[in-house]
Amino acid sequence: MKKTLRWSILLVLAFAWQHCADDQAPARPGTIRFALRATVAASQGRVATSLPNGASLYVSVRQAGGDDVYTLEPVQLLKLGDEYISEPLVLPNGEYALTDFLVADGDGNIVYAAPKEGSELAAWVDDPLPQLFTISNNAIARVDVQVVSVEAHQPAQFGYVAFQVDVLPFPFFQLSVFRADSTQPVFTPADVYLFLDGDTVYHRQLSAGNQAISFPGNPRATYTLVVRSDALTTYRRTFVLQELVAELDGVPLQVTLQPALTFTALYRRDFFQFWMSLNENMPEGSLTIDWGDGAVEELESDNYGYIEFHHVYATAGDYHVSVSGGLDNVWAFALVLGFGNADDIFLNALPDLRSFSKAESSEGADSLDLSHNPELRYLGVSDSNIKYFDIANNPWMQGLEMSGANGIPASVVNKVIADLYQHAVALHLEHGYIYMEGDSYTVIGPPSPEALEMLRRLRQDLGWTVFPESI
Repeated sequence: MKKTLRWSILLVLAFAWQHCADDQAPARPGTIRFALRATVAASQGRVATSLPNGASLYVSVRQAGGDDVYTLEPVQLLKLGDEYISEPLVLPNGEYALTDFLVADGDGNIVYAAPKEGSELAAWVDDPLPQLFTISNNAIARVDVQVVSVEAHQPAQFGYVAFQVDVLPFPFFQLSVFRADSTQPVFTPADVYLFLDGDTVYHRQLSAGNQAISFPGNPRATYTLVVRSDALTTYRRTFVLQELVAELDGVPLQVTLQPALTFTALYRRDFFQFWMSLNENMPEGSLTIDWGDGAVEELESDNYGYIEFHHVYATAGDYHVSVSGGLDNVWAFALVLGFGNADDIFLNALPDLRSFSKAESSEGADSLDLSHNPELRYLGVSDSNIKYFDIANNPWMQGLEMSGANGIPASVVNKVIADLYQHAVALHLEHGYIYMEGDSYTVIGPPSPEALEMLRRLRQDLGWTVFPESI
């Protein structure tokens, strides 16, 4: 008789936060627990059996869209009568597939496995992996999984490359990073750091999903956790490791990052400086900046909406900067004059941005993504190393300065001129300007004959200033 165990897995959704009574409130990340009961097939029917002492699970879960949420995630088990209850795991609402299911003994050896579709042993079970399930508010999903003893069988017969899992050294904890969304938090990849006395003891680029943070640490030491991602706020928390592990009690630490302006400050001079200006109709406001070296400031605008950001770093280097707060109210942003040299500039969180300048800044980013800034009117990249940008999603553009930006390819120049011309004609934008003088009185690009004709039409028909005047 083949030896097959049937596991009844009860996925219990237990939200980490209290639900609001309003059904329209955004969904929040939830937690699931696996409740397992083992039975073995016998002549008298199914008889309850026990797992080896110290047994645990290793499971892989994938979103319906194809992204892995858990990859051979270790899950601890507690025995309650004939059932086994797992530690909680975090999952947002949605459709998922269980793709790996392994049972290990106390020494980490795999003793049972669920066969996969198409494998030699798939016929031994009623429903081989993957198995689909749904997580939703106030709902319980039930999935029945059958596992087969790995004794006398090879991993390939189950559809696995190998029965090998990494046993993570203590201490470690689980981390789930989300980005805030209009409806519910969404898993996001992130850079994760742990610092001890100013030294980096852990750095990983974690993929989206629940991840184990494992390192040979001191449980009684005080660490600082930093989580950051492009276009999102930076998260910082200082803790004693054993206290954090006790606080979490097996539940992943959940971090939700809000939208932010982010860039990499290239600190090479005596100070780093840039400025922003708020909506002139609502000039009062404040913004919070994380300078990337542990310093965090909240700055207020003056009576005219102007905010100047000024910082002195301890040493030269590259620093990830994030600015958050009332970004919907920001109209102007300038990284100029060499004191604001920056790379990896993400303007996603500035939907009402009217003016952006990276002029006279010869280091850092050579490209700009302006697709999230539909209200942009002015762009300055003169005497910079910017080479690639697109204004197709910036229909109100009326001022473009790119003189001295000699690295911009002709193909980019032609596309920019075509978009500028089409927008100006369609919206009847008069008295704009475009400056594109290169070295030795040349023209940036240079533009094609068709693009030059568009510039002449802007000058003649809509009163634009086009420089150099030789165009």
